[in-house]
Amino acid sequence: FCCGRPLSPGRWRSFSGLFFVLCWLTFVIAEVCLLAGSVRNAYHTKYVSGYYNEGALPCAMLRRGVFAAGAAFAFLTTLFVMLHYVFYSKARAAPPPIINGGGIGMTRI
Repeated sequence: FCCGRPLSPGRWRSFSGLFFVLCWLTFVIAEVCLLAGSVRNAYHTKYVSGYYNEGALPCAMLRRGVFAAGAAFAFLTTLFVMLHYVFYSKARAAPPPIINGGGIGMTRI
């Protein structure tokens, strides 16, 4: 097969999958925070267009520190990506599982 052997089952593969999901989740949250902050900034600088053209943004929609939250989630994303890479490489380097018990093979007599 062109992609090589699959990852060895075990805790490294589980951690790798967990951090893969977490890195995408934190990436989406960071993007939402940064986009919401830029929309709010665009409104205050009178460059708003599109969805928020009709009226002002309600104060309850965005709180202070939206860019800081986006930066924090971007940092968490990079941390989770690095952990995913570490666990993925450990799962890749682990010995393949032994199938059929690995005992003494039976031969024809």
